[in-house]
Amino acid sequence: MINDNHADILARLEAMRAQEDTMKRCFNYFEKNKVCDGLNESSRQAMMTWITQVQQTLSLSAETVWIAASFFDRYLSSGRGNSREVLKSKCKFQLAAITSFYTAVKIYEPVVLGVDMLVQICRGTYAESDITSMESDILSALDWRVSCHTPMEFARHLLELLPEEQLSARDSERLLEDCQKNVEDTVVDIHFSCLAPSTVGINCLASSFANSQTLSLSEKKSMWTRLSELIHFDLSPREGMKSQGHLLSRTAPCKLNSATKLAVLSQSSAAVSAYSIEVCASSSASPTCVAQTARQA
Repeated sequence: MINDNHADILARLEAMRAQEDTMKRCFNYFEKNKVCDGLNESSRQAMMTWITQVQQTLSLSAETVWIAASFFDRYLSSGRGNSREVLKSKCKFQLAAITSFYTAVKIYEPVVLGVDMLVQICRGTYAESDITSMESDILSALDWRVSCHTPMEFARHLLELLPEEQLSARDSERLLEDCQKNVEDTVVDIHFSCLAPSTVGINCLASSFANSQTLSLSEKKSMWTRLSELIHFDLSPREGMKSQGHLLSRTAPCKLNSATKLAVLSQSSAAVSAYSIEVCASSSASPTCVAQTARQA
């Protein structure tokens, strides 16, 4: 039975899904574009790791990192503005990632990250004009489509559909904490940028259910069946199934057993390694050093 609260949540989920369907989907631009200067998926992983380090140092929301990655990947997938030139230069590639984060913070965070502070964090590698010019190019390429729903928003709404007598507030909090970690792991993998946010959120939440140590197998199946019956879009879309190999291939051995036990969910947490990236300036401008500067700024 669907009550008024459930109807409202379902309507919001449908609206969120409809909005994401209007967004141009990202693709692996390293495979489909002429990339130079040694740029590859490891370069992107390094920049997402750097952004996460700065986010944590400045005590910003982890979801802002996902939004920044969305801006960055959609820009480089657009083929518009100077995006193709960015894929030919490490300096411009790093600048685009940094600027995407700056723009996401400016729009979604209650705190101010000024351009002058960003220049200080980057230790003068880029001038204010470099950042503002790149921001203008990114926003233009995205047609100013900066409103986007995150995987965690979908996950939160899904859990709100479960009554408290079936899922306690504490268990819901644990699932969301683990789901957030899963989402953070997927940010560094370009494969997940090619998926809809709802698909990423559903897969990460499925992994959290599978790895839960406080819920029994029957409880997990019961809750997931209820969600399957309530929502109006497929919990296991074809693109979501493709991501299972990526999730499982990155899973630590100790987590594989729990995921195997719950085949209906079939996902588990991603374990992501950090990569280094060569930058155009001196070693003092490396992602690690930039994060250290952020602590001092």
